Amino acid sequence: MYTVYQIGCSADLTDILIARLADAGFDSFLEEEDGLLAYGTSDRHPEWIRVLDELREAYTFDYSCEVLEEKNWNEVWESGFSPIRVGDRLLIRASFHPHDPEVRHELVIDPRMAFGTGHHATTYMMCELLMDHYAAGGAGESVLDYGCGTGVLAILAKRLGARVVDAVDIEAPAVENTIENAKTNGVELAEIVEGTLDDVPERQPYDLVLANINRNVLLETGAALKMRLRSGGTAFLSGILEQDEDLIRQHFTDLGFELRRREAREGWRAFEFKR
Repeated sequence: MYTVYQIGCSADLTDILIARLADAGFDSFLEEEDGLLAYGTSDRHPEWIRVLDELREAYTFDYSCEVLEEKNWNEVWESGFSPIRVGDRLLIRASFHPHDPEVRHELVIDPRMAFGTGHHATTYMMCELLMDHYAAGGAGESVLDYGCGTGVLAILAKRLGARVVDAVDIEAPAVENTIENAKTNGVELAEIVEGTLDDVPERQPYDLVLANINRNVLLETGAALKMRLRSGGTAFLSGILEQDEDLIRQHFTDLGFELRRREAREGWRAFEFKR
């Protein structure tokens, strides 16, 4: 059972709260004109209240909560999920959106309830970085999508020519969703793992590591990600708020990465690092 937390806040605070609540473990979000809805499992209600109250010490917002009855969660997602288009190169849409024959790549991604929505801005930037990498002839035979969510980045990498693509997420519904979406798009991923980075089978280091997650996970696992990347390999990172840019940049530079490219969109950041 889920509880929805109705948060009233200014528009410029929405992305910050989504990032902080995602770090804390909230499952998913829907943005509204006057704030956002944050969803969490009801058994963790005391924890969610504590997190929200702590955030109110730093930010100005109000909230209320309501336990939700069991319902068709797909209806919730359809009301808040809109397509992502990257020029004429890519369209990411749900199955209930119309087909567009004008784009080069079209991915059908049907999200599910039990993990974060991701942010359109970060997904856009990660897809753009990935497509530019392959268009420029960058190495990308083997790819790891770390924190795969819907599987969109893993599926796109496979479509762009990757030979071996592994995906991992700590949330079981995300893994199930990635399996569904890979099948829908007619691609075969090598490994789709429920768990942490340690649970991904050891194989040769990857050419590419994709991590569209959040600040805390990037800080905690940066060194381990480096070990999974071959020398000269590329890491694309996002899920990074504007105010966390310097922290993430410095952390990965200290680990020995070289910053090759930086993207900014709607208050979010994405990086291309070379090992």
